[in-house]
Amino acid sequence: MIIDDELPARQELRFLLQKLPWLAIVGEAEDSATGLDMVLAEHPDLVFLDIAMPQRSGVDLCKELAQLPDPPQVVFATAYHHYAVEAFELCALDYVLKPYHAQRVYKAAHKARLAVAKKHSLTTVRAPLDRLPVRADEKVMLIPYDDIAVAYTDGRDVLVSVKGTVHKCELSLQELEERLQANNFFRTHRSYLVNLDKILEVSPWFSGSYVLKIEGTTLEVPVSRKQVKDFRARVGI
Repeated sequence: MIIDDELPARQELRFLLQKLPWLAIVGEAEDSATGLDMVLAEHPDLVFLDIAMPQRSGVDLCKELAQLPDPPQVVFATAYHHYAVEAFELCALDYVLKPYHAQRVYKAAHKARLAVAKKHSLTTVRAPLDRLPVRADEKVMLIPYDDIAVAYTDGRDVLVSVKGTVHKCELSLQELEERLQANNFFRTHRSYLVNLDKILEVSPWFSGSYVLKIEGTTLEVPVSRKQVKDFRARVGI
């Protein structure tokens, strides 16, 4: 559930959260009173809650939610860092700052998913293993996500580069992106998914785009023009 008095903020958060295949948005509210009524009616596992709202703040609502027999996990959403830290210490699982950063929102959602699974001890909702299965001859290797440097398409195949070795992956690049979105991966191009922690060098390319040098591979990975703005924001250039 999303509770925020600003419609554009709710729309932006809904847009990001709808990309998570395991998460369903059960409702939105524009104030704390309506939000409380909706929580009591819908029993959501997770609430993204704005702090600064008229009449009753998100912090006050969070304290009320904490008194429920089966309270939801709360992630605060706010434009004010100092309020977020204070509120986080009081009663929330996590907080995200506005304007929203997609990967930060996904990390908070994933953290809530783990907390919900632990609270209810649901084996069917266990978080997926943070390793990617790839076939090597007749064996299956489980590769830690953090070891993946880049994933890319080669014809109909999806390949992943890991410590200088290339493996074939049975997932599509889109499926890989969804699986790795809580980690520090970025889709630089329709054919490339990059671990931002593995970037060694960013070089200017034509028409204002970039080409990347990635640890452990000789690939020259492009950043498409439509991804340049988001890429610059992610890496701080």
